[in-house]
This record gives sequence, structure tokens and C-alpha cells, in this order.
Amino acid sequence: MSTRLRLVALALVALILSSACTVEEITFFIDSTEHVNDVLSNEELGRLRHCESTNNYGAISRSGTYRGAYQFDQTTWDGVAQRHFPWLVSIDPIHADPWWQDSMARALWSERGKQPWPICGHKV
Repeated sequence: MSTRLRLVALALVALILSSACTVEEITFFIDSTEHVNDVLSNEELGRLRHCESTNNYGAISRSGTYRGAYQFDQTTWDGVAQRHFPWLVSIDPIHADPWWQDSMARALWSERGKQPWPICGHKV
């Protein structure tokens, strides 16, 4: 078994043991996000998140337009959700669980690269 696969397995066991999620919920998350998991590494995603919101999943811009860890506006969020995770359409990004915000950022990056993040995208 590769080191990466072992780390993923260990992370899944830790997630199951430390979360209130059921095995079915975790399986659903893994299955529904598989297509975007390799878009950005955890380190790259962390750099983007830190730059955009200093790792604050509840961040709101001064204008109130940009929300969540990756500072999505609602129109962009809903468009990405419609294409990748339809159950997240109309959810305010700050009310989405951190793992869904991460997956939405990966999905948007898969479509448009760093373009939606003109400053922080260069730090990835």
C-alpha cells in the first residue's frame, strides 16, 4: 500500500472516530468529491484559504458580498454547486461545512484555475 493511500486511510479512520458523521455520510462525501480531490493539494488549498480569509470559514467581506473561507459570492457559489454539488445551491457559503467549502474551491479551481482569485490564486 502506498504511503499516500495509507495516509488517506488513516485520515478517514480519524475522521470517522472524531466526527458525528455516519459511515454513510462519510462515504457520500468521498464518492461525491472524488472528481475534484486531486485538483489542489491540501497545502495549496490551505495557502489559498489563508490568503482569502486567514483560515476563517465564516469570513464575510466588508461589503458582505464575499463569504466563507474562499470568499465566494452567491452567484459563483450557486453556479459551481449546480455543476458539481447540487444540494449546495442557495446555501450561504458561511453556512456550508468546511469540507464542502474546500470541495467547492477545488471544483471552481478545476474549471477556471486561479482566475477567480486574482491575488491569492498566485500564492497557491
